Amino acid sequence: MKIQLWSIGKENDAWIDEGIKIFRKRLQHYTDFDIKLIPTVKQAASLSIPELKKQEGKIILDMLQPQDYLLALDERGKAFSTLQLADFLRQRNNAGTRQLIVLIGGAFGIDAAVLQRANVQMSLSDLTFPHQIVRLIMTEQLYRAYTVLNNEKYHHQ
Repeated sequence: MKIQLWSIGKENDAWIDEGIKIFRKRLQHYTDFDIKLIPTVKQAASLSIPELKKQEGKIILDMLQPQDYLLALDERGKAFSTLQLADFLRQRNNAGTRQLIVLIGGAFGIDAAVLQRANVQMSLSDLTFPHQIVRLIMTEQLYRAYTVLNNEKYHHQ
C-alpha cells in the first residue's frame, strides 16, 4: 500500500524537515511513502474563511482518484491510539487498499465536501499544532505503527 501525506501550506522549516527526513527514511522500509505539499490558494487573505475552505476543498477533490482511501485529520474525528493506527493500517493493507491519503487541511480546517468524501476522520489530539509539526508527528506515527505491526522494539506499552 502506498501512503501519501497531503498538507496545505508552506514548506517546512529546516529543523522539521530534518525530523521528517529521519522518519521518512525509516518508513520506506515498510511502505511506499511520500509527502505532497499543496500550495496555499492564491489571494487567500482576501477570501472569507468559507470561500477559502471551499477552494482548498476543490483542489483536494480534483487531486483525489476514485480508488484513493482518504483519512482526513480533523479535530472532530475519532481519536486513534498508536495500536489502533497500526490495526487500521493492517486492515487497509488486508483490504487491498492501493493508496492511502492522509490529509492535513488548511489553517481553517477541511471543507465539508472533503470531509464527506473521507473514508475516515481522525483526530490527532485535542491540542492544536502547527501544520508543519503535524507533518512530522504523522510521519513518526506511521513509522511507529509499522514497527508495531512488525513486532519491532520501538513502541513501548
